[in-house]
Amino acid sequence: MTENTLKPTADKLGIIISGLCAIHCALWPILLSVSVILPDWAHIGHGWFWFTVIAALAVWSITHGWKQHHDQRVLFYSCVGLGCLVLAILTEPWTHLWLESALYVIGGCFMVAAHWRNHRRCRCAGHSHTAGCEH
Repeated sequence: MTENTLKPTADKLGIIISGLCAIHCALWPILLSVSVILPDWAHIGHGWFWFTVIAALAVWSITHGWKQHHDQRVLFYSCVGLGCLVLAILTEPWTHLWLESALYVIGGCFMVAAHWRNHRRCRCAGHSHTAGCEH
């Protein structure tokens, strides 16, 4: 794969992983509440794994996208998303599972939005806009 094909792939992968994170964190409290097999502490520590993967992918793809489009909304969405993820991880020991999950879901959704916008803006940066342009 060349550098040009890795950039859109990284954003697509970022959308998928961030979306999976948001879905996982939305469903996790429900699964814990109905499961007699999993103890309440079974979720501890998983946030750092998700954050590491999401942050590494975001830094790489959004940095490369920024060089093309300089869209401040992409930076705003990614900062808010990563901030929510860090807040959820740091407050995990003393917050309720529902609040922690809400922060993860919000963070994951903002990361999906950041990758989506970055992907769209990178596609726009490579061509000239005409009257027939669809975006």
